[in-house]
Amino acid sequence: MDRNYDHICKTNKKIKVMNKYLIYFSILFLLLPACSDLDEKVYDQIEADRFYTTNEQITNALARIYAQLRSEANHQGYAGEKGWYDLNEVSTDELMIPARGASWQDGGVWMQLYRHNWTPSHSFLGGTWEWLYQAIIDCNTALEVFNSNQSGEQYIAEARVLRSFFYFLLLDGWGNVPIITDRSTPLSEISQSKRSEVFAFVEKELRESVPLLGDAKENLYGRFNQAAGYTLLAKLYLNAGVYTGTNHWADALEACNKVEELGYDLHNDYFALFGDECPTDEVMLAIPIDPVLAPKMIYEFRTLAYEHGQAYGINSWNGACVHENFLQKYADGDIRKNQWIYGEPVVVNGQVVKNGNGQDLVYQPSIASLENAGTYEGARNLKFSFERAPYNGNSGGNDFPVFRFADVLLMRAECLLHLGNELQAVTDLNRVRQRAGMPPFSGTLTPQELLDERARELCWEGWRRQDLIRFGKFGTAHDFMPGSDSHFELFPIPETTLANNPNLTQNKGY
Repeated sequence: MDRNYDHICKTNKKIKVMNKYLIYFSILFLLLPACSDLDEKVYDQIEADRFYTTNEQITNALARIYAQLRSEANHQGYAGEKGWYDLNEVSTDELMIPARGASWQDGGVWMQLYRHNWTPSHSFLGGTWEWLYQAIIDCNTALEVFNSNQSGEQYIAEARVLRSFFYFLLLDGWGNVPIITDRSTPLSEISQSKRSEVFAFVEKELRESVPLLGDAKENLYGRFNQAAGYTLLAKLYLNAGVYTGTNHWADALEACNKVEELGYDLHNDYFALFGDECPTDEVMLAIPIDPVLAPKMIYEFRTLAYEHGQAYGINSWNGACVHENFLQKYADGDIRKNQWIYGEPVVVNGQVVKNGNGQDLVYQPSIASLENAGTYEGARNLKFSFERAPYNGNSGGNDFPVFRFADVLLMRAECLLHLGNELQAVTDLNRVRQRAGMPPFSGTLTPQELLDERARELCWEGWRRQDLIRFGKFGTAHDFMPGSDSHFELFPIPETTLANNPNLTQNKGY
């Protein structure tokens, strides 16, 4: 591995902190010239073959793309706020943001997501679409200069895989979307490709590029390595039946096997996966977060009641929670159930937290109304707890795991079940259950059991909408969601995008 990659990778906590400084300042270096009014000669006006001539400059171009995964702005970033993450979590049964008096009304945007009655004017949709295509443009820019300068094949492969990741999200969320592979064609002139064509494009890009990625774990932290690339390919094939009408279970199985062949396994501590640094024995791709240099991790801010946050010295928002019905998926003894707090007094630093009335703060799992929930109604999630990473009043410091091996095991179990190998599917399922402190599964393995296990293991990690669609459950009524038509399995193309490009056709049902 080229030593010039060092500033966007890390092998231990010391390197992680140092690299967050380097990533942060390299991004500033790239962005400042574009907004400068000075007469100085700026890099975005210099020919690409003169600027991107050293490995360090090429690495900066990759850093700019990776910066798109983590963003402080609304609607941007893979795990940010009011964007991709919320579209895929708040629209499901594992994350609810009810209104609480005047709080969290926000024009009804959260309730629209939960009840599946969003429209093309929903603000999260337009912002997320724009973010995805800006990320793709950044990839195209990097690829043009990499190719013109005959940069190493690994740099080119990494940019192609990153672009494939963003197209995978568009494929999953919107279906028929424009494919753009250069930076010169205006977005307003691009026509849509069929969903099957987008699938084929992403498949080809990944199959050609993933084998060229680095295969190390530690010194590729926060970047696509081969294992992360094969996990993305497995995700693509796992959902092929939804995307194209043709299942690719055997292909998904092959991709999952390649991840294990690269040496990945389950980490021995479930909750260590969601702390300051994701363990690289299980996590193939993480988004590095630092509360000062590289924010923003807001999940704990958003879930804790006000007094609960004050016990940590921060102003929390008292929003996100889960309905008690979701909690029924967990059996007693499942350590993953401990990520939910409800039914007993909240304790921080050995002290019982008091609510606004001076009584012990206790979250009630029941929720009376989506329009006006009680202040302490709904179980709260501590997966990305302040106690696992540094934090300040603006952000937590927990890194976000995008791809991890437990997900791969459950994907492989799903493939094996569909291919008729229930015995091996149960073996993979039990590896995940054993880490959670659960006894081996007995009985006949059903798709519903696999779906429930994915919920227990991966809740609040951004996969629930996709899983529910693949298992045919996304439109099923639950809690305050009365059921929805199948056209809600795709998001509508934002109305502003349609207005600016007459070549686009709205998705069916909108």
